[in-house]
Amino acid sequence: MSNVTVADIARHLGISTATVSMTLRNKGRISEQTRQRVLKAIDELGYVYNQTAANLRNRSSNQVGLLLHDITNPFYAEMTAGLSREMENHDLMLFLANSEESADRQQQFMDSLQRNNAAGMVICAAQPTPHRFFESLQRRCMPTILVVRPVPDVAIDFVGTDNFLGCQMATEHLLRLGHRHIAFIGGQTVSISRSRRLGGYMSKLIEHGIAPNQEWIISCGANRNDGTQAMMTILEKHPEVTAAVCYQDVVALGAMLALRKQGKVVGCDFALVGFDDIPESALAESGVTTVSVAAREIGRKAGELLLERIAGNDEPAKSVILVPTLVIRQSCGS
Repeated sequence: MSNVTVADIARHLGISTATVSMTLRNKGRISEQTRQRVLKAIDELGYVYNQTAANLRNRSSNQVGLLLHDITNPFYAEMTAGLSREMENHDLMLFLANSEESADRQQQFMDSLQRNNAAGMVICAAQPTPHRFFESLQRRCMPTILVVRPVPDVAIDFVGTDNFLGCQMATEHLLRLGHRHIAFIGGQTVSISRSRRLGGYMSKLIEHGIAPNQEWIISCGANRNDGTQAMMTILEKHPEVTAAVCYQDVVALGAMLALRKQGKVVGCDFALVGFDDIPESALAESGVTTVSVAAREIGRKAGELLLERIAGNDEPAKSVILVPTLVIRQSCGS
């Protein structure tokens, strides 16, 4: 890092350190001529702003942490884009970490943010996360927003979607197309989001006089390979099944591969509905009918709430639930 200081720039230009400092921070009433002189000197002398030192002086920083459990899921790329744009609009820098469902890694990242006086954090918590982790967050008074995965009995702002309603929409769509043997594929059994989506699926079946069949409900990881294997299980053991609600789009994309391997035409021989509306779902052959949860809007709204907390808003914790919509494509046929 450059050893050039603000004092060196001020001495070089024959102006006060306060003028240089205000120019760097875009504060105060500095003439355009002076501002350009300072910026030119910064470039010529190789000055680099020491953010760490500034953090120590101000006991806060322009850094915001984003902690996810799976950065490989395209849904979180969309959500991150929404959050990142909101942070950039307010001169905050976003740092991303991947817990890979590890509570220990999650704790380490949170401790690191605290040591660096981070302004706040957005987190999609690992499963399972000890309740003491959230208690510690509240004691440390670090502005924090939970996203996507709800955590019961925790007084921290949350932004997510209506999982129950979303899967009701997906199941209702398949029922209206005449399907009665409908599977549910994906999600981990410990997931609260999965239990709510599963509840929406089962409630619609019951509403239409159909008893849910537990053998048609298969848990699997959030990736294409697991989606493929889960669908292969359905096809081999339960050939009577003609449609499936998939916990995520990535699972639905894997399920489509299994169907093609078995010589089945997606949307004709078998109908699929995904969840998330990731960009790839629209681009896939036989585009995936899916429940859109506006991933970018979740990120943007989380950023908006975080900025309010950083600014000192001490109102009781809020829960922002975005209403999902059904996006109809070719994977269910006409």
